[in-house]
Parts: sequence; C-alpha cells; structure tokens
Amino acid sequence: MSSESAQPFDLSAADRVTVYGAKSFPEVAGLLPDSAFFAEDDGHFPADVVLLFVASAADLAHDLASAAAAVEPGGSLWVCYPTAEVDGGAPDLNRDTVASLFETNEWEPVGDAVFSSEWSAVRGRPAGK
Repeated sequence: MSSESAQPFDLSAADRVTVYGAKSFPEVAGLLPDSAFFAEDDGHFPADVVLLFVASAADLAHDLASAAAAVEPGGSLWVCYPTAEVDGGAPDLNRDTVASLFETNEWEPVGDAVFSSEWSAVRGRPAGK
C-alpha cells in the first residue's frame, strides 16, 4: 500500500489493522494495507486501527458495536462510507450521522477525511479518552 493511501487513516507500518465490510466494496482494496485482517474471514480480531466500511446508516447501526469492540485501548475506529455524490451512495450517511451514532455508542468523533472522490470517513475513539 502506498503511503499516500494510508494517510487518511493515520496508519503506520507497525499498526495492527482489522477491516470490517470491505469485501462488499472491492474498489477499496487498494486503500488497505497488505497486512490487514479481514473480520469477515475469522470473526473478532483486536487491532490498533479498525476500519469499518458501510453502505447505509442501518448498516452502521448494526455493525458499529462489533467493530468498536475490536479496537485496542488507545486505538481508533474509522467509519468509511460512500459519498452521496456517487451513484448508489449513502444519502442517509454523512459525518453528522456517523458522529451521532458514535455518541449513541459512547464514542466520540475526532476527525474526518475524504480519501477518494467516492469515499469519506470519520475517525472516532471511546468517549472521554
């Protein structure tokens, strides 16, 4: 993975990365580190950085708790979603929706990024940390 792609996720070579939902979006494969663990392959795997790819607010509400549980203390969770401008994008997902769902799950948003013309993301951490 090129360092340019990694910048939105603040990844280092030493980070353990677990990915949820990316297999539903093959176009994001180039954004992921080769060492990433795909949760769909084998369930829960604790990590420094967890990337959760979702297509709708309903998907996020369903998957957020599982992805958040995989984040090691001091780690971060990125919620990645298609932009509304993309055909089939998630008009019910934006950074405000993600922030609201973070807060409902005792997390707080701490940053956001647009890492391609088709994908945006919000980074979170446990509230009060």
